[in-house]
Amino acid sequence: GLNIRFTDLFLSTFIILIPAQGDELQQIKIRTNSTQKQVEVLKREGEAVCCTQQYFSSSVRQVAFSASLMASGGGDIGPFNAYTSLIFRNVVSNIGNAYNPNTGFFTAPVRGVYHFNYHIYGHGHSSYGSGAVLVKNGEYIFMAFEHQTIHGANSANTVTMLLELGDVVYLLQRVNTRIYDDQLHYTTFSGLLLFPLCNDAC
Repeated sequence: GLNIRFTDLFLSTFIILIPAQGDELQQIKIRTNSTQKQVEVLKREGEAVCCTQQYFSSSVRQVAFSASLMASGGGDIGPFNAYTSLIFRNVVSNIGNAYNPNTGFFTAPVRGVYHFNYHIYGHGHSSYGSGAVLVKNGEYIFMAFEHQTIHGANSANTVTMLLELGDVVYLLQRVNTRIYDDQLHYTTFSGLLLFPLCNDAC
């Protein structure tokens, strides 16, 4: 009889301990999840602070430019039998000096998201259209092209994309096309920094 009562008491104690330990483990799990969430929040806040510090410690805070093709006179450019760089020499604005009117290149002064748009104009022609492609580091991104036999051939395109520090963006005139510009500034190229982004190493 003593053995039976001792066994019953042991089993009862064991059964009571199991849910008690289970509750404790559940509480530990809850606290762990809460701590992980706090760490994630602190990490995001730290990245935001780091990004802000990177941006405002840079000499470049605002970046925007707008230019038209010809600084003086007017006329057609092309056609050419190969893709040819377009140099927009009539600079209306160049905040941050990221656009070079001598080469036609825009060089990203900071890692971030940029927005570009361009408008291409040409006179109607039976054989030649009017068009250009936006290029990033040698890679064709977006094309604008129009072909009309009479009147005008107007085309445009726009893109928003991530640029790393030092990335280069420019326009190439499409092969066998003609592009026109004059003092009314039909053909234009513009871009701006929308917002900076942290470096991965931050």
